[in-house]
Amino acid sequence: MTPRAPLSPDPALVKHQLQRDLVNVLARLGIHDRDVMGKITPLNPTRRDRRPGSFVIWTQGDAAGAWRDYATGESGDLYGLIEYLGGLARWIDAYHWGLAHLGLEAGVIRSKEQDQADRERLARERTAEAARAEKLAAEKSAALFGLWLSLPASLAGTPAERYLREARGLPLDRLPYPPAALRWCEAADWTDPETGEIKTWRHVMVAAVSCAGSKDGKGAGDRVTGLHRTYLKSDGSGKAEGRSKFMIGTTRGGAIRLARGAGGLTPAKAAAKGKSCPLILGEGIETVLTAAIARPDYRAWAAGSLAHMGAIAWPDCASAVVLLREAGDHPEAVTAFERVLAHWQDQSRGRPVVVVDSPAGTSDLNDLVKA
Repeated sequence: MTPRAPLSPDPALVKHQLQRDLVNVLARLGIHDRDVMGKITPLNPTRRDRRPGSFVIWTQGDAAGAWRDYATGESGDLYGLIEYLGGLARWIDAYHWGLAHLGLEAGVIRSKEQDQADRERLARERTAEAARAEKLAAEKSAALFGLWLSLPASLAGTPAERYLREARGLPLDRLPYPPAALRWCEAADWTDPETGEIKTWRHVMVAAVSCAGSKDGKGAGDRVTGLHRTYLKSDGSGKAEGRSKFMIGTTRGGAIRLARGAGGLTPAKAAAKGKSCPLILGEGIETVLTAAIARPDYRAWAAGSLAHMGAIAWPDCASAVVLLREAGDHPEAVTAFERVLAHWQDQSRGRPVVVVDSPAGTSDLNDLVKA
């Protein structure tokens, strides 16, 4: 059998060009949803999808256009997405669809030298893009940290304190140290360093998301890289109507450090002194504060989401990890938590990893306190 000649243009180069034009590619496929933190979650047009969340399309980096339907288990890259949403029969049809979208002709003969030159150019572009993205992320993190520092350092007397104490039933005075990661923003302007867009934040409980510094000696220690925002009613009697929680900046791999435990040391200082204690880790601020008040001798962090719980490295200050599992028997949530548990067990090196489930009839630990 005669070997099949390689496709020209190179499918990898065509895919890269399609990724650079992803917004228009998705529009032609009928997807017009807004990008949120590097992904979109539209309704799946190929099945009866009633609620966004199970169908995800990633939009950034080398994985731009990659997709997964958690309800069916199907997934693929950008070519697979074109084939899937376009109702095409084969991968090669998606390739030709891409050529037509880009205004290219199939069967163009290209030399090896041209392909090699394109590959080298593509490698340079990706390196430059990665450096640019890293620089922008650092600038955004620094600006967010500056905004957080400008806010009052204590929740005392603010609507945020009323929200936690009264609406969520949390006796904060039982903590040996107040949750220093939380601050109250009555009103502040935020300017995005990347776009220059100015937005005003009003009535927000702002939480610092901290990541461990690098171990190369240049970024030692911990640093705030992103913020978690909980929008509240102006009097603190509850959350604002509609979607009330947002994360901004670099938050994956970081956590909202709500309680330091009995020693009161930062993670870096505790590790340096060889002092460790169990770490409570959960999704939401209110849930984790509930557990922290019950065990004030433990360190307690909120990851902000279930996915982020599985992206944190085991800190040197933790002698054990207690994972808070919120209620829910949805197969996707069960599978996601199993991945989180496996992530921590893989890092444990014999140290305990314990799961605490929400009590029956509640969605999380804080429901029990409110009841």
